Amino acid sequence: MKILYYLLHFLCYATFILPATCNLVDADRCTKRKGLCKRNCLLSERQIDTCFSPTKICCSERLYEDESIF
Repeated sequence: MKILYYLLHFLCYATFILPATCNLVDADRCTKRKGLCKRNCLLSERQIDTCFSPTKICCSERLYEDESIF
């Protein structure tokens, strides 16, 4: 019974929470949004989306009104 309980939680996470928190993009789409797929963003950049490549994120330059680090 516990296995079904954990399976239900995993399926809910994979179905509802995961798609709402991240958006996977390919390198071409990241480039069209004036970004690059990197492992870490610089302090002068911000994270836009998550790339298809494992452990890579799409980084773009911060705008002047985007002064917050977090």
